Amino acid sequence: MKGRKHSQSGKVSERSSRRQLENEQLVNKPDFLKAATLGQIFVVCTQQLGGLEDGKITKLQFRKFLMTEQICFVFNLMGLGLSVMQYDLEFEEENEDISNWLLWIIFISTLALLVLTVLRYQQHMNWLKSRKQISQNDKIWQTEQWYPLLIELIIYCVVPYPFTIGMRVYFYNSFQDATAYYHVNEILALFMITRTVFIFRTILAQTFWYSNRTQRVCNLYACEGNYMFVAKSLMRTSPYISQFIALVSLIGIFGYGVRICENPLARNDPANNNLGRYANALWNIIITITTVGYGDFYTRTDLGRFVIFVVCILGIFVISVMVVTLINSLVISTLESHAITVLERIQLRSNLTKSASQVVLYSLKIHVALKKGNLSKVQLKLLLIKLRKNLNDFKISRRKYRNKQDVGNMNEEITNQFSLLKSDFSEVIEKQKGLLLQNQDIMNKLGVEAKPYISSP
Repeated sequence: MKGRKHSQSGKVSERSSRRQLENEQLVNKPDFLKAATLGQIFVVCTQQLGGLEDGKITKLQFRKFLMTEQICFVFNLMGLGLSVMQYDLEFEEENEDISNWLLWIIFISTLALLVLTVLRYQQHMNWLKSRKQISQNDKIWQTEQWYPLLIELIIYCVVPYPFTIGMRVYFYNSFQDATAYYHVNEILALFMITRTVFIFRTILAQTFWYSNRTQRVCNLYACEGNYMFVAKSLMRTSPYISQFIALVSLIGIFGYGVRICENPLARNDPANNNLGRYANALWNIIITITTVGYGDFYTRTDLGRFVIFVVCILGIFVISVMVVTLINSLVISTLESHAITVLERIQLRSNLTKSASQVVLYSLKIHVALKKGNLSKVQLKLLLIKLRKNLNDFKISRRKYRNKQDVGNMNEEITNQFSLLKSDFSEVIEKQKGLLLQNQDIMNKLGVEAKPYISSP
């Protein structure tokens, strides 16, 4: 009997110890139960799923990426500026020593820019790794970054070289019925204009809409915080300034391109080289990009026509965006619509009062004149015509006023419906507060210390 009692007591103690261990595991195993608020529970759960990004490391990596982007911007802009200076020197075929030195500086800066571009993409990958968007072991060629990197490197390689100085490409121009020629470096300087795309990219990266915080918000709403997102944000927040900058930039860039294309004709006939002057080239781009096309200046080379073709397509896009922006700015908001409705009702009420007063006035005139008997048939007929006209005006004004009252009542009904929805949402919020309090009670029963729920005022 004693042995049985000892065995039963041992089993009971083992069961109690097992239950105690299970309770401790129940309390300690799910880490999110230790959190006092829903925000802390979310943080713990996301850390278990894959970890939240470390804010300090991510900010540091993003600042390094922006610094590399700015250095690339400086070298890119320097190469474009030197190319503009070198073009005039080589076209005039004067100061060959200075032109050659500028070509070597452009060449060396391009080599440095190629290295910096690779570092930029590497730093961009480090930033993505800190945000846990790609694996820590991924390389550039293992991701989708290699394709834009290759394209950017190829575009940067299109520059005037010191090795091609003096080389010419001859072509026949039907307008002059003569042979003209480009320098090879002139053609390379023309296609070097495509570098300006990366200048605009750097400018977009410096705005508020392309930041570490922006990327986190975009991830929350499952959208990409890329450069197109930045452009859309700028078009929404400051549409007129953005479009003005884009329009002026396009006019300046393509005007320079048209000048390069048309300037070789000046070697044969300087008097008829209209677009060889930068001012005329700018005017040609303005009338083309706005889809006007006076025809006073036009391109006469194949390269110039290709540039104008690109300008025509961009002009359609720019003008369409401007029209849409103007229409959106003229759309009446809900509050403005309410204000306009009230003002229209006030105006209609005043018109109704005026027409009613005119009806009463002519009625009294006819009544008094008939009493005195000093009215002729013609005068009476004229007074009756005026009375009928004012009666018609009174009926029209009353009808318009009633219709406008119906519209106002409809708007008030919609406002009342929104107020009812607001009350329904407040009831839902109260229910959520009750659920949070129940959750707090459950956590207290499980033995987890939780902060008391404090309702917002």
